[in-house]
Amino acid sequence: MSGNIPDIMDLRQIIEAFDASTAKLKSSHDALQERIAELTGELSRKNRELSESFATVNALKNYLANILESITDGVLAIDLDRRVVAFNAAALEVVPDVTAMNEGRFVLDVLPRECRELGVILMQALSEKKKVTNREVSFVTGDGGKCTLSVSASPIRNESGALLGAVETFRDLTEIKELENRAARQDRLAALGEMAAGVAHEIRNPLGGIELYAAKIRRNLPDDSKEAELAGKIMKASSSLEKIVSDMLTFTRSREPVARSIPLKHMAHSALEMAAGAVADKNITVDLQDKTAGKKMAVDPDLLARACLNVILNAVQAMAPGGRLEIICAREKGNSGGATISFADDGPGIPDDIKGKLFNPFFTTRQEGTGLGLAIVHKILQDHGGSVTVEDNLPRGTVFIFHLPG
Repeated sequence: MSGNIPDIMDLRQIIEAFDASTAKLKSSHDALQERIAELTGELSRKNRELSESFATVNALKNYLANILESITDGVLAIDLDRRVVAFNAAALEVVPDVTAMNEGRFVLDVLPRECRELGVILMQALSEKKKVTNREVSFVTGDGGKCTLSVSASPIRNESGALLGAVETFRDLTEIKELENRAARQDRLAALGEMAAGVAHEIRNPLGGIELYAAKIRRNLPDDSKEAELAGKIMKASSSLEKIVSDMLTFTRSREPVARSIPLKHMAHSALEMAAGAVADKNITVDLQDKTAGKKMAVDPDLLARACLNVILNAVQAMAPGGRLEIICAREKGNSGGATISFADDGPGIPDDIKGKLFNPFFTTRQEGTGLGLAIVHKILQDHGGSVTVEDNLPRGTVFIFHLPG
């Protein structure tokens, strides 16, 4: 039996060693479990912080996007590679012909050719690393209208001053420019009107005497005599001068419109009746349309009919025989309560450099014209609190538009 005792001792030592190893392993396992629990908690905390950071970033991004979309000026930004990184809805409204404005595209590829200068100014601010302020850019839009923008651009830098790209803002000045032109034209008309009134009064008295004496001479001469013919020419010239003087006084005389509630179509129809001879002589086709649903306007029918007549006669004189004149009475766009009368002819059109002078008194492109017809039209519309504008009638011709307030 003594021979078996060492074996039992060895077994006991083995069991004790196993128990010790088991205890140590359990202790390590418990420590590992605690560490895993700590790491899991830390990971959960990091995930929450990361989620909160993402939420904050998204909220900030949305906030900045809302600010960008709330800006009424157009905004366009590019990176160092001249590629679009940001733009707002106003940019698409100011430049409605923009093609496929997408982030990541080269800026000159997304701007239409007629307003490519917007991209040039933006790249100038980037390459020269300095601001460009209040640069005016004008171009013709797809519908033939003229658009004028005020453009400013500046480089974009980070907090350490490193260059990141460039941003540009642009504002539509078209209406402001039109108002400035109208104000300047009104000043010119006022000055010319005062001068014309004085000249007209000085001419009318001796002119009446000339016509009276010529009529007396003609009555005392045989009808077939050369002298009677000359007297008749004097009377005819005096009559022509009298018409010019009358137009001048009509233009300069301050007359408050005597308003009556009447459909717009009636004034256009009345003017067409007065112009019937001129229309028939050139075989002009007239299409009068009423799109106001019988809307009545408080206007002076005599004055407005004369304004319509002057524009109709201008159109007839401009068109070739067999031409077409379209007259449309319509409600003003929007909720202003106003209305328009448009006169669209298919004549040769009016060059852009002349459009701004059309309503100036004594400006005419015809040898026999007095240059007062359209000036009188402008004054009549102005006396009604309205305005008259001129546009191209694409593909050919001119459109005069009367704008009458509600």
